[in-house]
Amino acid sequence: MDSMTGRQQVCGSMKRRHLVWLTVNSSYSHSSLALPLLHAACAGIEGWEWSALETTLEADCAEVALEIAEKSCDLLCATLYLFNRKTVTEILERVHELLPECHIAVGGPECLGEGAEEVLKRHPFIGTVFRGEGEGVFPEFLSRFSSDWKRSVVPLSGNAVFEEWESVPPPVEDSFFRVDKPFVQMETSRGCPMGCCYCTSCHMKVRWKTLETVRRELTLLRDRGVSEIRLLDRTFNFPPERGTELLRMFRTEFSDMRFHLEIHPCFLDGPLREELFSAMPGQLHIEAGIQSLSEKVQKAIGRGKSPGEALEGLRFLCRCPSFKTHADLLAGLPEQTAESLFHDAASLMDAGPAEIQLEILKVLPGTPLRTRAEALGIIHASCPPYDVMRTETMSGKEILRIRLLSRLLDLTYNHSALHTVIRSARKEMPEFLPCLLDFFLRNGLDLKRLFDLKKRFLILSEFFAQDCFEETRMELAFQWILAGYPLDLGPGSASEKSDGIPESAILLSGNAAAGGERDTKFRLLRRTKDTLYFAFNRKYAFNRPAAVWCEERSALPVKMRKNT
Repeated sequence: MDSMTGRQQVCGSMKRRHLVWLTVNSSYSHSSLALPLLHAACAGIEGWEWSALETTLEADCAEVALEIAEKSCDLLCATLYLFNRKTVTEILERVHELLPECHIAVGGPECLGEGAEEVLKRHPFIGTVFRGEGEGVFPEFLSRFSSDWKRSVVPLSGNAVFEEWESVPPPVEDSFFRVDKPFVQMETSRGCPMGCCYCTSCHMKVRWKTLETVRRELTLLRDRGVSEIRLLDRTFNFPPERGTELLRMFRTEFSDMRFHLEIHPCFLDGPLREELFSAMPGQLHIEAGIQSLSEKVQKAIGRGKSPGEALEGLRFLCRCPSFKTHADLLAGLPEQTAESLFHDAASLMDAGPAEIQLEILKVLPGTPLRTRAEALGIIHASCPPYDVMRTETMSGKEILRIRLLSRLLDLTYNHSALHTVIRSARKEMPEFLPCLLDFFLRNGLDLKRLFDLKKRFLILSEFFAQDCFEETRMELAFQWILAGYPLDLGPGSASEKSDGIPESAILLSGNAAAGGERDTKFRLLRRTKDTLYFAFNRKYAFNRPAAVWCEERSALPVKMRKNT
């Protein structure tokens, strides 16, 4: 656990109160912007001493509660997220038992919309629940705070929106901002114009920081040693013109920093595409929200864009040479079927994202979907993570099957060594995904188990033994050899010994000099349209090929390059 203290100047005669801020992150690598944002917003309020206790989900709740209680605070604050609510509320309840005179206040995504009243009702030890953006309402609460403050939700109705957000000093200037983590979070915009009914930002007023403000904040972050930024913007590339300017700024002025962005694949105009295509290698990581490729589903959720346009945008992102794109799908949406989801997953494979992230829809507090769920026939868990369990178009068993499909994608397509293998299978048998899932289940293979890569290869080798997967078997053998597994075992047995490398073969990867070493050993793998040649020499690589060549079948093998 990390404890920090920040102090404000207090008038000598004024009694100083103590505020403790509890932060529970999903892991050590993560940090929250809530504390520095609100601490900065309250900079002019005298009479308070702030301290922070930061921990993770793995922490011992009893230990954390005791540490807080020993601080004898007047006010304990925490942010409730989907992932940490159970842990945080257990800690808060323990603190209340140990320190009953301490007022407890919470906010965060779990407190949006009707979620605020639900939190207050379910947790009687919580005194105040803040709904929405806290910078505009928390300072007034703190300035008027008294020990006998009545239990309430702030504001009484609607979610608070901080109108002046884009003009306040950046959070990096606050003493509670953490720069000792692998990455930091940053906002260049708030709100979203999209009408996705499952999102907490649905039709929320959009505010943008100016380019100069973003430039200044990035400069401050770089000066403090930050190299990786995760932007919290709901739709980074809306409007596209602004996204283009930001990308150009990242590339030309902050080339030593890496950025994680969420992009809507429908908002890719010409200039934005040019900037994305010319991005610096490794500087960007892109999350592309597809969610569904069904027009019927898109209409039901209020997404309002053509699935075809989104798919074309994703194909473009996947063609960009300098970054990897992850594509998102949601399961359990209104009007969605299990069959359409399998089709969507297969269509994304054709586009070629580095990963397909398939998640079960969460019916979050404060979203229009939460209000309409019953009318739409959506049954969801009443406690976090509020996941959909059944809809009018998907049974409980079908939802479970999609959960298993998500795990199957993680075990196969989403691993870089198996990526091309699964795409090859899709070409040879377009509807192979349900068959592969059934194969796992029929053979008692636990999809929750993290099989090592070698085991995954062997499982797939058995499945792809079918005649229709000739090309896929060769691709599986190729990847097996590249991974450095035994050449006489499993997929590797498809390779043969070779006397050397044909002069007509073209180097694909590795060090060509390995082909001329006396101790080098050679293998070949015959595919339908070409033959792959591998040079093995421990001087260059242990177990793995030192170099790989390719010879088209139309080429005439003349002289072998060996020991020259």
